[in-house]
Amino acid sequence: MTTAVRNAGFWRRAAAFGVDALWMFSLTGVIAIALTGQPWPGFGGGDVLATLAAVIREGLPAVVFVIGWGRFGRTPGKLLLDLRVVNARTGERPGYGRAFVRYIGYFVSALTLGLGFLWIVVDRQRQGLHDKIAGTRVVMVDDSEILDIEPVSVT
Repeated sequence: MTTAVRNAGFWRRAAAFGVDALWMFSLTGVIAIALTGQPWPGFGGGDVLATLAAVIREGLPAVVFVIGWGRFGRTPGKLLLDLRVVNARTGERPGYGRAFVRYIGYFVSALTLGLGFLWIVVDRQRQGLHDKIAGTRVVMVDDSEILDIEPVSVT
């Protein structure tokens, strides 16, 4: 059974990113507070725990996003909103290399004053600059695809 693939639009993707940002910043903030008593400790200064907390704050999101996109094609926010990141050419999961390039592409999209993200609104394939750079796109999926199961038909 084949289903038409629908590219995800800007607002749904933005909501998924918001969900991910909320839980990720909350988690890394709690870790930082547990280690240092501060939600945003800085690097250096000779304080090992502050440096460790800062590394976790910066590094954990990269690991979660790259593994989420590369292995599963989704993060918790994308899962919640029925979205999947796929290889733009094949429709398969993007893999870790492409996911890493996509993560770096997020910074490129942000450095263009957010225009890289807003490009999703006008692009025919609904790809942002980070998607173009990585060769990915974000598609809508139904519940059976999210769970990676074959739907059962009752006749």
